[in-house]
Order: sequence, then structure tokens, then C-alpha cells
Amino acid sequence: MNKKNLALAIVMGLTFAKGVFAADPETEKEDFDINSITYIQEEDEIELGFDVADYLPEGFDPYAFYFNLDSVEFIEEEWSLDFDTAQYLPEGFDAYADPVGIEGINYIDENDAIELDLTTENYLPEGFNAYL
Repeated sequence: MNKKNLALAIVMGLTFAKGVFAADPETEKEDFDINSITYIQEEDEIELGFDVADYLPEGFDPYAFYFNLDSVEFIEEEWSLDFDTAQYLPEGFDAYADPVGIEGINYIDENDAIELDLTTENYLPEGFNAYL
């Protein structure tokens, strides 16, 4: 019985010692490099139920450029309106001025117009100004 108790005490002592040294901050830690992970991307194949090559022209290459945008010649024309727009714009209007902040942008939506079927002045105190 003493041999079993001695063996059990040695095993328990080694297990305890290993547990104590497992939390030792002096042990070397392996640096983890996220680029070392290999990512396997599963490619989904779409089955259309027919061969698309039958409907494409002969020699069709989806990666070839069939139209060169540099071959298009753009014509810049100067044009003008037949009337003066200044009479329809507010005083000091500058179309090229940058707004100072988001508060400088006035967005008016036609759907936001609310018309009440009652006169609210009857229910407000005299001299009431909602914009003060």
C-alpha cells in the first residue's frame, strides 16, 4: 500500500508542479503571425442548365477589350441661354461657392410641405414666434 501511496503522491506532486509553472510569465511565448493562416475559399459553381458557349460568338474572349474609349473624340461646344438667369436667382448668388458646413446646405423636398386644415394662431399666445 505504501508503494501505491508513494506513486500517487509523486504523480500528484508532478501534476501540481506542472500547473504552477504553466502560468509562469517568464516562459517563452510563440508570436502569432496572422499572415501565416491559409484561407481556403470555396468557389461556388453556378449551374445554369445549358451551355453558355452555344450563345456566344465564335472566338469570344470576356477579358478582351472590344471598344477603345480613347478612340472617341469629344467635342466641347460653347452654348448660352437666350435669357438672363440673374433675375431668377437670389442677390449675391454664387454657384461656385462652397457651403461653409452642413448647415449651409438647404434641401427642399416637395413632399415635405405640410398644410394644416386649421388656423394655429387661434391656439397660440399673442406674439408667439416659433423661430425665436
